[in-house]
This record gives sequence, structure tokens and C-alpha cells, in this order.
Amino acid sequence: MKHRWIQMDIAKGIGILIIVYAHGWFVASSPDLLYPILASFVLPLFFFLSGVFFKPEQAFTQMAVRKADGLLKPFFFTLLTYVIVRDLLRGQPLLPDIGGVLYASVETIPWQALWFLPHFWVAILFSWVVLRLIERLSLAVSCVLMLVPLLIGIWMLPFFWQLPVTVGGQTWVLPGLPFSLDITLISSTCFIYGYLLRDRLRRHQGSLLTLLISVVLFAAVFIYSHDTMDLAQRRYDHWLWTSLLAVIGVYLCWALARALMVSPLITRAMTYIGQSTLILLIFHGEIQHKTFDLMERLGLPAFFAACVGFVVAVGAPLLIGEVIKRVAFLRFFYFPFALRKA
Repeated sequence: MKHRWIQMDIAKGIGILIIVYAHGWFVASSPDLLYPILASFVLPLFFFLSGVFFKPEQAFTQMAVRKADGLLKPFFFTLLTYVIVRDLLRGQPLLPDIGGVLYASVETIPWQALWFLPHFWVAILFSWVVLRLIERLSLAVSCVLMLVPLLIGIWMLPFFWQLPVTVGGQTWVLPGLPFSLDITLISSTCFIYGYLLRDRLRRHQGSLLTLLISVVLFAAVFIYSHDTMDLAQRRYDHWLWTSLLAVIGVYLCWALARALMVSPLITRAMTYIGQSTLILLIFHGEIQHKTFDLMERLGLPAFFAACVGFVVAVGAPLLIGEVIKRVAFLRFFYFPFALRKA
């Protein structure tokens, strides 16, 4: 696995475009159809694909520092800069917002899509521990065994979400655990399955036929169950149907990535988008919302305003990414340090 897989980058590109689309007007106006369909598989897709390239043989401390460099550094730099500048301009107290950023839950940060980054770091660390424990087991046994933390994680979802907590006579509503620790069993299971199935995924690229089959299966399961998940909101409707939708949805994106590779132009564009996932995740939300509001104030109907917002929410972060690559100060905060080979 010394080289990047083009199909993997395209699958990541599909995933981040779904996330940008899901945070726009189209999905917000379709809570009973588009939202449950897309939410059922898009986060498992990223955890699964990231697990494919994971290397559990590396030392824990080295791995934790490297992943913090790539995930926590851009998260804290972006949000701390944003809340400090915003609060100073508005004359608001700083400490509550800084505390919210440090807590790093979806309910405590202003750009909610960024909750994924600190939690992803936690999920990777936990996955390292689990993979070290099961490294001598066969693939079949490991895959079956990983159902246990998944089921426990689903069962635990309500424990720390919107829970009233009284401290010193004052009641607070707990927005999950810091860094969304309470969903780690679920997210790390998706990540570990990506690692366990990496060789099979490499050999099986998918085809137009398997793409069509997966679409039909996904539609059948969704129409039957209408279940979904939203880990940010601690939602997991059914242990079986929701999990099955996630599995089919992840494979559907993998097969779709293969189908898109028939076009060299689409391949280059989607590969570029897939390799820019971090920048798109960080900047798309605020840009999309502000663009949509501006277009509506200019008189565009909501549908066309949302179309413009989506295009700008993809294009503008890509331009920001190119600027970051060329400015050493920004590159320091948004990209990992280059590793020196021994």
C-alpha cells in the first residue's frame, strides 16, 4: 500500500461532496427523505476508507502525535481564531466560547461540521489499541468480534446526550462527552472494518453491475425500514437495518467511484476533491450558508440560491486550499509536518 489508490481518492471525493450537499438547503428541506438517506452511510464511509490505510504497527505515541498534527491542529487553529475574532468584534465574553471549542462537541462549537476532526483523532487512537489486541486473530473471527463494540456503542448512545447535570446548584445539559467520546465504539468499529477488509477492497474494484445491485438493495432496505443514523446527534435507529444501510451505502460509493473512472476528466477532478477533503470539511459550511443567504437577498428562489451556494461551497474552499499551500504560515497550521525518511 505504498501508493495511493485513485479509486480511494474518488470515493473520498464522493463522500465530501455528499457532506457539502447534506449541509445545504436541499437536505434541510427534505428531512424525511434526503436527510435519512445520506446520513445513513456518509460518516461510516469516511471512517471505513480511512481505516484502509491505517498502520497499527507504528508506535502509539508517534501515531497519536502525527494524527493530532493532521486533525487537531487545523481544528483548534480555525475555531479558536474564529471565536476570538468574532467575540472581540461583538464584545462578547471569550471564555465560554473557548471552553466550547476545547470541549469539541457538535453542540459546543460554532462550525458544527468540524466536530468530526477531534473525534476522528480519538477513534483512531482507540482503533490502534483494539487492533493490537486482535492482531493474532483470523479475519473471520476479528470481523465477528467487532460486532460486540458496535452493539455496545449503539446501546450507550443515549447515556451522555442531552443529559441534565447539576453542579453547584446550576443545571447544565450535557452535549455528549468531550471529543464525542461516547460514540467512539461505533466510529472505531467502522474504521477497524476498513483496516480488516483492506486487502479484499483492493482486489475488488466494483463495476457498473455491482453499483446497480447496491442501489437496488439500498432502496429496498430503506423503503422497508426507513432507518438511518446521525452520530453527531446520537441517532442510530436500528442495530440491524441501520448497520445494513451503512454497509450497502459504503459499498455503493466505492462502486460509484469505480464507475466514474471511465472518464479521465472526472477522475482528475474527483481525485483532486478527494485529496482536498480536510479543507472542504473545514470551510464549506459557513461559505455555503452565507452564499445562500446572499443569493436569497438578491432575489433568487431558494432552489437556485441553494445551487449557487453548493457550487461556491465547493469551489471557494478549493481556492482557499491552494492559497494555504502557497503561504508558509497557513500551511504550518493546516497541513501535517513532512516526515523525514530515516
